[in-house]
Amino acid sequence: MTGKVLPESQKDLSILDEDEDQGEMDTVFFLFTTLYTIYLCSIKTWYNEEDAVKVNNFHLIVSNIWTFFPLMQAQGLWLKILLMCTGYFSVVWHWSADLNMPLPADKNFYGKADVVFSIVTIISYCLSWVPKFKTYMPTPKQERNCWYYNCRGRPKETSEWRCRWTLNLLINIVTCCTFGVILFVTWEHEVELIQIILCWVFICVALISALYQLFRGELTVGRRFRKNFIFWVVVGILFGIVAFMHKVRHDINSHCIWHVYVMSCAYSFSRASEYLEIYKY
Repeated sequence: MTGKVLPESQKDLSILDEDEDQGEMDTVFFLFTTLYTIYLCSIKTWYNEEDAVKVNNFHLIVSNIWTFFPLMQAQGLWLKILLMCTGYFSVVWHWSADLNMPLPADKNFYGKADVVFSIVTIISYCLSWVPKFKTYMPTPKQERNCWYYNCRGRPKETSEWRCRWTLNLLINIVTCCTFGVILFVTWEHEVELIQIILCWVFICVALISALYQLFRGELTVGRRFRKNFIFWVVVGILFGIVAFMHKVRHDINSHCIWHVYVMSCAYSFSRASEYLEIYKY
């Protein structure tokens, strides 16, 4: 996607510009989320009890399509891979465990992978809000090389499908892999409380990072776009609260809503995080 062209005097102050069709993407996201939420909440009204169970089982799988929104908006290949794995293992877990459809391997493996990738994705999102270390910037001559163009320097587009190797990314990968292995190994010990605590610890890290980015002396978030940043942070927090409220209810309809809102939370945080590096003026 091509962003707007900046005046020459601003090019050294701005890393990126927002995609021209970002407004359309946001409109589709809010419209679909609202309409689908109304539908999910009305299933028990529109169908008899037996049919409602069947419809909820169907949407237990279909609601995972909301992974599309944060997947398309996430910055960098690493986070996109985590989102793809999260969506995939959520589908195969519910397919095998809740719908009793046979798949190779033990269905408990899919359950482990579903939870581990969900938590690791949350951790990765939260760490992406941490202030950026100084990044090596390739020279124009070096960028003619595929490696430097795709894997080094700052992002050239919003939500780009590249893996830019920076110190922040290495810390993100090592942290996610470490906690992912720990969660997978300790699964049999029923440490659900530790999983929830781990999520909220990193969410607090993200919120503290957001406040630091917003209110420190030399703002990382451009002054013109602080309202945009605050809007998406608040929307993401609200989506997250709704998601966790339905997560603990343990019924299929609530779990469908959990899928929609946890991915909507991820989309909102992706939108907010863009303002941490895109706008510098």
